[in-house]
Amino acid sequence: MVRSNLKVCLKYYLAIIRNTNRLDNKNCHETGFAVPLALGLGLVMIIVAASIIGRSQNDRDTTSLQRETNRALSVSEAGVIRVQSFLDRHKMLASKNLNQWSNTLNNLPLLQANCRLIDLTSARPQTGLFEDSTWIDLDNGDRNKGRYKIVDYQYQNGIGKLTVAGAIDAYNTNQNSANSTLRVEIPIGSESARISPPAVWATTFNLSANQKITGQIQAVACPQLPLADPDGIAGVDLNNIALISGVPSGQIIADPFTPLPLPKTAPNNAILLPAITSSITLPRANPGDIPDANGEYHYLVDLDSPSSKHSIKLQDIDRITINVAANQKINLYLKGNLDFGGSQTVNVNLTRPNLRIYGSSQTVKLIVKDTASITAFIHAPLADAQSISANPPNPNKNITGALWVKSWDSATSPNDIPIIQSGDWSDFGIAKIDQPSQISSISYWQRVGN
Repeated sequence: MVRSNLKVCLKYYLAIIRNTNRLDNKNCHETGFAVPLALGLGLVMIIVAASIIGRSQNDRDTTSLQRETNRALSVSEAGVIRVQSFLDRHKMLASKNLNQWSNTLNNLPLLQANCRLIDLTSARPQTGLFEDSTWIDLDNGDRNKGRYKIVDYQYQNGIGKLTVAGAIDAYNTNQNSANSTLRVEIPIGSESARISPPAVWATTFNLSANQKITGQIQAVACPQLPLADPDGIAGVDLNNIALISGVPSGQIIADPFTPLPLPKTAPNNAILLPAITSSITLPRANPGDIPDANGEYHYLVDLDSPSSKHSIKLQDIDRITINVAANQKINLYLKGNLDFGGSQTVNVNLTRPNLRIYGSSQTVKLIVKDTASITAFIHAPLADAQSISANPPNPNKNITGALWVKSWDSATSPNDIPIIQSGDWSDFGIAKIDQPSQISSISYWQRVGN
């Protein structure tokens, strides 16, 4: 294009010179005027031609730079995808800022990692590279495909704000020829928003292969599992852990960063109740227990004796009967231990628990034996549950609701009482607890200056 324009200019200039030479002597005075004009036009043509050539070179440079910048943008997009994938594999990091990632994994024991299927061998150095904003090659075998690095990651109010830079290097050098930086926002949802609370939650577990649980098992530390079970896989028989509310069969979540909720304190208006050692119906018609403004009843349950230290101790055919509608709740705040040691029945008329049993700092022991059948949410985060068995075995007798304790040990029990999860967070009177995060699709995308 430039050469053709230049040729036209030169032809025009030569034509002027030729026409000037053909002038006769009698037009000599006109010749003196035409020669400077021709030279001036020639100079203008040369300047125009040089300008066209310079602009063409600039256009080529701009096009090349734009192409490299687009390549750098593609690299930064690839970096975002890789970091998002990394967070999806290590969900516990998604709700923590970038400068906390290495420390989080360094505090995670190897056994804990095995339980959560985390490869600490590769995860720890990877987080170190991310925190140091180290450039990472997209392809270790070809440096020219570009590099990326995490500029920043901050978690705030359910959103992970990720900034990733991409770079294309000048060929066979370490100098960046083009850069591009992206800032994206990734919604980090809590699993508790879409699934039911755990059926069993404990700091430590020792489970038998025959333990039957319908719902999710949540642990603070990895459960001690039997070496073999009926389905040939080390651990709990997956056939005994049923599917509920989107929780995959056999899911055991161990999260050392989410401890059990602390014991709940009885409100000031709680009704003082003697230790429950025999059958009782709540609320009591005499003296006429009064609910709060929300229709809930609150009882502070005393000890049976200073030596026994039980707030609930039932045997044989003892019953606890709850006589309120499904939208009402009975809350028992215990001063001492729980012993469901007989074949008693506790509030089995409803499929959703309207009985809540909250242990205190003095509730350190829980016993469930024989053919006990219980519909309740039991929250005793400092209690050891070590005598859990059904004798004789009766699959129709179970704990319906949920049971959260310090430790759960059914390894030595030949016949386990099944646990069936029922109810949601509002039924339990416990604020939703963040569980392993759910990484959603990017909701915001912005290219920022370099």
